[in-house]
Amino acid sequence: MTVKLSISVPDDVAAFLQAQGNASAAVTEAVRQMLPEARRARQRSAAVAYGEYLRRRTTDQAGTDAALIESSNDIALRDAQW
Repeated sequence: MTVKLSISVPDDVAAFLQAQGNASAAVTEAVRQMLPEARRARQRSAAVAYGEYLRRRTTDQAGTDAALIESSNDIALRDAQW
């Protein structure tokens, strides 16, 4: 699927895109080169936030979570036989 966009760019960028055989392909390639870094930045941010969340957990909360995970694993391994 494709989406048609109308954007404004600086003169030098416009000149470069106009010189390309396919401006859409040039823009797509440039943006895709940036996507992995943006994804890594989001992943780093999520990891930091999750680490902060875990550090704020009390011992009781961590124990309750461990018990819930263990129970869920038991149910999964026993084919949901309660």
